[in-house]
Amino acid sequence: MKRVASFMFVLLTSVAAVLVAAALFAIVFFMFTESLRAIREVGWKLFSPNWYPVWELEPEFGVRTMLLNSLILTVWTSVWVWIAGLTVALYLHKYARDREKQVVLRILEYVSGVPSVVFGLFGVLILGDLLLRAGAWTAQNFLNASIVLSILTLPFMTSLTFQSLEKVPSHIVDGAVALGAKDVHVMWVELKYAAPGIVNAMLGVFNRIFGETMIVLMVAGGANVLVRSFLDPVRPLTATLGSEIGEVAVGSLHYSALFFIALLVLSGCLILNVFTNVICRRLERWVKG
Repeated sequence: MKRVASFMFVLLTSVAAVLVAAALFAIVFFMFTESLRAIREVGWKLFSPNWYPVWELEPEFGVRTMLLNSLILTVWTSVWVWIAGLTVALYLHKYARDREKQVVLRILEYVSGVPSVVFGLFGVLILGDLLLRAGAWTAQNFLNASIVLSILTLPFMTSLTFQSLEKVPSHIVDGAVALGAKDVHVMWVELKYAAPGIVNAMLGVFNRIFGETMIVLMVAGGANVLVRSFLDPVRPLTATLGSEIGEVAVGSLHYSALFFIALLVLSGCLILNVFTNVICRRLERWVKG
């Protein structure tokens, strides 16, 4: 009976893995075939700065400005989330009392379960109004999007970093203390041991911010200009997809260009996932010697 149950478990998990892999390849293949027309007809001009897809005289399908805005918004927001998440996790791990840990972790758990559209409404109705009162010339802008994305991803970064620190074996810490290490050095030893999990959380945050659609669609502003200040409205790649894919004629060049954007976003996320796995495995080998 145990052999049958074990065989069925292996069979089901294998079939599920194959189906997931097949679905992923099918999605990539579908996006590539749908974007092929734009690649053939527009060519390298897909990476020009101007995006005027409905201009009757000479439509332009350049994604460079949107791609740069996506990267700037993602890098800027990720750095702050990394710093804040790591600081909170270290405090919870090293200094917080048990009751305090439980309260903070429970709050982070609730916040991480809030749908992104709710955070978008917060950005539109409350944060945007506060920014206008503070002197911003538009409520939806780069700073608004960055703050709301930080709120969305901070619980993820904090929780994973805290869990990684909690998994550090006690004999590692005891050994460092026995050798006369001070608090800062002990903390460094713990960070080194937990590095694979922390890096995994950092790159996961980067991936989540880069691929987030609803929030940037609601609070980034939607202007296809390269961001020059925190109060400029911006349009990342995912906001363009969310705002235009429902209005475009199926099979048109504009439709194909939008699928090229989707292919670009998906490829970036997949490459980052592979990069994350490689980095984490090397860090694990480095930590374990």
